[in-house]
Amino acid sequence: MAETPAPPMDSPGRSRNHIPATNGELPALPPNKEILTSAIRMTNITRFIHLLSHAKALITHHGPYTTLPATSVFTRSLKPRRPAYPSSPSLKSLALSLAAAQDSTYSAQPPSRTKSDLDFFTLLWDSSIVVLEEILSIGDLPQESFGWGIFGLAAGYMHPPSPPHDLSQQNIFMRNKARLHAALCMMPSLEGPTGNGYRMSGRTTTEALTRARRDIHVLGHILLDEFRKGGWKRVRWGNAVAVAERWVGAFGLGGSVFEEFGRVVGVGEDGERGEGKKGNGKRVTFELT
Repeated sequence: MAETPAPPMDSPGRSRNHIPATNGELPALPPNKEILTSAIRMTNITRFIHLLSHAKALITHHGPYTTLPATSVFTRSLKPRRPAYPSSPSLKSLALSLAAAQDSTYSAQPPSRTKSDLDFFTLLWDSSIVVLEEILSIGDLPQESFGWGIFGLAAGYMHPPSPPHDLSQQNIFMRNKARLHAALCMMPSLEGPTGNGYRMSGRTTTEALTRARRDIHVLGHILLDEFRKGGWKRVRWGNAVAVAERWVGAFGLGGSVFEEFGRVVGVGEDGERGEGKKGNGKRVTFELT
């Protein structure tokens, strides 16, 4: 069910945000407005991949983004690195840049190119939530991909303020998160798929497996309800974007577009972990803590 827009010009693979470079230098980036204009007629998933690709390019050129000392003024890196082409930002640079954007989004910002970048990152986050909800509404995610995705989102959850000396709600959330992780670690497919089924270890009984599956379903939806209560605003943008990107890969959506721009850390046909492999229903793991 790959989502590819009909007009060729709407495909991120044909966009101008990845202009070939010469002499190993980074290519000049098109204006953010141009990227947004080209994304208007795209499907939700294709638009998300398109925006994410340009966001990574922005961070490669100008990141990691941060805030000015003792302020919430969003700014490009004062000492941007000069990577050679082709290059992609590290997961740390992506997370730091989106965290700085999230922390600045409700503060007044002076007009500047960096303000334009902040607006772009905000639209990327909006797009990631649309994709998450769209995939969840379909309801066909493999159970472990769902569970690991929820765990990745929980790793970036910011607890609302609690009354003094009352951490009961935080403790409940943390217990549910820990139980979800324990259930995911019980799944025998962590040892790699075998044929059309799972490799069962001597330590895993049918009863334990049934309980783990039930816990993944129940605890995953309990945590999901917490994310939705605040309109997803308490989830770190970097975590939401990372999970959306990986769920797109787990679903096999985006086709060649995802192969070009996406990065999946998952399980290949031979059961080995690796980057850059389409999930196509395989379990996708997350390097989020």
